[in-house]
Amino acid sequence: MENQHKDDDLTDLSATVGPDLNTMLVFNLLRTHGCLSSFVDADLRGQNLTASQLNALLVLRAAGPEGLLMSEIGRRLVVTKSNVTGLVDRLERQGLVERTDHDDRRATVVRLTAEGAKRIDEAAPRHAERLTELTGCFTDEEKRTLIQLLSRLRRELRHRRGEDK
Repeated sequence: MENQHKDDDLTDLSATVGPDLNTMLVFNLLRTHGCLSSFVDADLRGQNLTASQLNALLVLRAAGPEGLLMSEIGRRLVVTKSNVTGLVDRLERQGLVERTDHDDRRATVVRLTAEGAKRIDEAAPRHAERLTELTGCFTDEEKRTLIQLLSRLRRELRHRRGEDK
């Protein structure tokens, strides 16, 4: 029998947040996010990065040498404009990204620097190994199912915010 913690049981979770299945689901998602975030950040701390910073660097690497508008970084990372500004400020202070002007003077393009590319090359393989270890409790089919279910929930959230028009 699998090693199951008390808080994984629906009955015990119901006693914590009530019997509503929707509440239990969202509570579990939020609690899992908190645990996952602290785990990932602790692992990246030794490389002087946070999960948000690594994600931003990965998004910028995928964008190529032309970089991305700050607003596009925010859209891809699902964070607010002020969060993107602070994130880019911190990455820029480390020399990992650079800001450049855009044709539209109200917009700023962010590009990965050579140092930023080097940091990704160093951090990403170890990070991928740690995530593989962490998600080893799932089969590949379970991973695909979870990805599909979470993607469906994000689509619903985008729809409710009017972002799918």
